[in-house]
Order: sequence, then structure tokens, then C-alpha cells
Amino acid sequence: MHTGEMIHQAYESTTERTLELWNAHGETGAVRTEPFYHPTKLAITSGNRAGAAMAGLLSDLTTAAQGDPLADIAPTDGMHFTFFAITQALYDRPEDADDLAGLADIFQQHCAGHVMQISELQLVALPNQLLLAGIPDGESLRVRQSLVEHLLATKWAGKIKDRYPDAAIPQIFWHSTLLRYSAEFISEPLRAFFREKRQQPFGSVSLPVKLVMTNYNWTDTVFLS
Repeated sequence: MHTGEMIHQAYESTTERTLELWNAHGETGAVRTEPFYHPTKLAITSGNRAGAAMAGLLSDLTTAAQGDPLADIAPTDGMHFTFFAITQALYDRPEDADDLAGLADIFQQHCAGHVMQISELQLVALPNQLLLAGIPDGESLRVRQSLVEHLLATKWAGKIKDRYPDAAIPQIFWHSTLLRYSAEFISEPLRAFFREKRQQPFGSVSLPVKLVMTNYNWTDTVFLS
């Protein structure tokens, strides 16, 4: 199971690698021809919205983007923190998913009443994304690990492994994606925004963990628990 120090180091090393890439590539590079995620299909995931608490940050980011059409900024009403994502965006409607009741039962066994607390929130940079990421409390680490181990022993294992084909399960990051930029690298105004706010602390969030089916930015969301 990850520790707070491991998570912190992952954020720092990710940002340092990104800064090296930005320094080597002053332009935005090739425009993406495919979206990061399907805009309307639903995935099964868990977490909760936290947009109201981050409205000021999102507003500042929108100003920095200067209307850039390649900048997809999280909407305030959809900005969220993920607890654990279970599937890719596979479904047109909840009825298309098999055995949601069984999944909800497993989720309740582990997560009923759990409130995840993520502190020391900071900006983390990927080459074409900006994240708001933090350090979870120990109980959230334990609860998520227990949930994942249970799910990986069920028929949901295949969909989980498809969701994380080249990543650790569970993921090390505890974050919200603030910006997806549809090119290889984000623009200089957005890089400047990150550099200005890289060392700024953004407090903490305390969010009840919910099981949901939702599109990629949580603007079309069905709560399952």
C-alpha cells in the first residue's frame, strides 16, 4: 500500500519530468485527433464532486487559458476527486451495465459511510494536463486497498485491468484533472499559470465516497450509492 511520502514523491517526479519536456518543446506540438475520453459514454467509478470549493482556482485557470479552444477545463459543477475508477467509458446508460446491484453491494461492504480526506493539495503537471493532487488519509488508503482487492477477485477484474492497462492498481495519484489540452504540450500561458501557482497550497477536501456512473467530466452523473 502506498505511503504519503511515496505519493508526494510521485507528484514531484512527475512534475519534474514534465518541466524537462516543456523546456525541450517550446511549442504545443501535434494536435490530438482523438479526445482523451469519450465525451458522452459513461464509466463506473467512485469519488465525489468538489467543484464549489475550487471555483476560484477554476476561474483563474479559465482566465489563463484565454479562450484557447484546445483547453478543456473542468466545469465547476463537475470538478471531482476520484476514489477508484472501475471501468472505462463503456456505457450509454446505466441499464447497459451488468450486475450493478452486485457491484453496489461490494462497494457498500467497504465504503459505506466513508469520507475521504485529501490534504496538502497542490498543482501537478503532465505534458498536456494539469492536476490538483494531494495526500489521502490513512483510512482512505486502507479502504480503497480493501475494495480493490475484493473487486480484483470478481468478474470486474477484467474491466479494471482494461481501465489501467499500463498503470498500478490502484493508482498512486489522488487527484482531480483540472485541464486537458488537446495537443502534445500545453500552451505557454498555461505553463506560466502552473509555474506561478506550483508552490501554492490549495488546502484540503473532505468528501463522502460515492459509487457513480458518469461521463469523463462528471456533468452527466448517476449516483449508484
